Amino acid sequence: MRQPLSGRLTPALPTEAGARRAAANALPRSGPSAGVASLRPIVIWRWLRTQPLSVWFVLIYLFFEYVRPQAIYERIAGPPYARIAIILASFSFLFERRKLRFGLIDILLAVFSFILIASCMTAYQPDASYEELSVYLSWMLIYLLIANAIDTEDKFLVFMFTFLLYSFKMSQHATRSWAEDGFAFRDWGTTGAPGWFQNSGEFGIQMCIFLPLIVAFVMALGHLWPRWMRIFGWGVAGTAVTGIVASSSRGALVGLAAVAVWQILKSKHWFRTLLATVAVAAAVYLIMPDEQKLRFQSMGEDKTSVSRTTYWHDGREIINDYPILGIGYANWPEYYSVHYGVRALPHNIFIQAGAELGYSGLFALFALIGASFLVNRGTRLLSMPPGGSRFIYLMAHGLDGAMVGFIASGFFVTVLYYPFFWINLAMTAALRNAARNRSPLHAPRTSRPHWRMTPGASEARIARGERG
Repeated sequence: MRQPLSGRLTPALPTEAGARRAAANALPRSGPSAGVASLRPIVIWRWLRTQPLSVWFVLIYLFFEYVRPQAIYERIAGPPYARIAIILASFSFLFERRKLRFGLIDILLAVFSFILIASCMTAYQPDASYEELSVYLSWMLIYLLIANAIDTEDKFLVFMFTFLLYSFKMSQHATRSWAEDGFAFRDWGTTGAPGWFQNSGEFGIQMCIFLPLIVAFVMALGHLWPRWMRIFGWGVAGTAVTGIVASSSRGALVGLAAVAVWQILKSKHWFRTLLATVAVAAAVYLIMPDEQKLRFQSMGEDKTSVSRTTYWHDGREIINDYPILGIGYANWPEYYSVHYGVRALPHNIFIQAGAELGYSGLFALFALIGASFLVNRGTRLLSMPPGGSRFIYLMAHGLDGAMVGFIASGFFVTVLYYPFFWINLAMTAALRNAARNRSPLHAPRTSRPHWRMTPGASEARIARGERG
């Protein structure tokens, strides 16, 4: 029976079958609170003042990790700001008596961590493993804090906004500096913030992660913004593309191509997406320096390509020689130097994992990647209409694209223990927790039911988030 076109509130009791049928026709329209989604600084500041300290310190950590002002300005250099922020976030989280939520990714991370620690004990040089173990453990702590502190839709929106803002700081600088050089080819490429992104290859990877996330962000919230903000948002996405080209990294361009193909395959409007992708590809080809095009033509035959294929061949040999736990975490440089006469890196995240952690670590890495896609799929199912969240739904797609960009571009660089993979996993788990906290199927028993307006209700009341 049809519902009357009135403005009264009725409880939403969506079934999975109904959610699937509705999702086939339209994306969910509801989402985070309209004030926070507007991205107005004063609104976000007022929202931040209501948040627990753990959220503040996680956001502060992100600032010092991705912007690195302490490495830019000598006056504030010295203290390990990012590490201090994480320690304070940890204590704040404990004092707030927040509970940790565990899922598939957490279980697989525990397995991966067990393998990594076991490899330290049987390593070629255990001291080298223990010396670097704090790096890996810090990523685990950061993962747990982000995944559990950023546990609502509004928190995830603000966290993602800051992540994109700091990435945009790098992309606009790359675009501007490249333009000032007349879009000329530079061997060293363009770099990002000091630290993890200072090398052009690592900067290119960050841009491959940044691009699908900013596209999903604009698509999710653009209908709430004025026109100039939507145009600006797409312009920000454009700086990610120019940043990839400016990096002069062939791996980053491969990552860009992988993200484009993924976008076409995932889009419901594949033909329109294909046309947009062709237009972007044509623009990239036109602005790409001739020297960079020649580098692609010589791919597989030039010195860099030959050396990397040699490292990969040697890496597979090492994996077969140490199939269970590998040569040990962080042992590649010393082992390769002694046994192959050259001090070099594997230049491939999978060779790195397999050589140092054996087949057990390599399979655990594959499982984590697969779990990321699986969890994002589950997040989208929770966010399907009716009653779903457009923002959560599309950001889950964006995180898939970011993982694709990392895998494709990381295939040529030694970046497994850089922030790319672990922060992406943390955001994936955080988004899933936000979707669960939003969904009436996972809401606490004491919480009020989730309501939706019947067709005759005022859209203004929906935007204000009023409930019955």
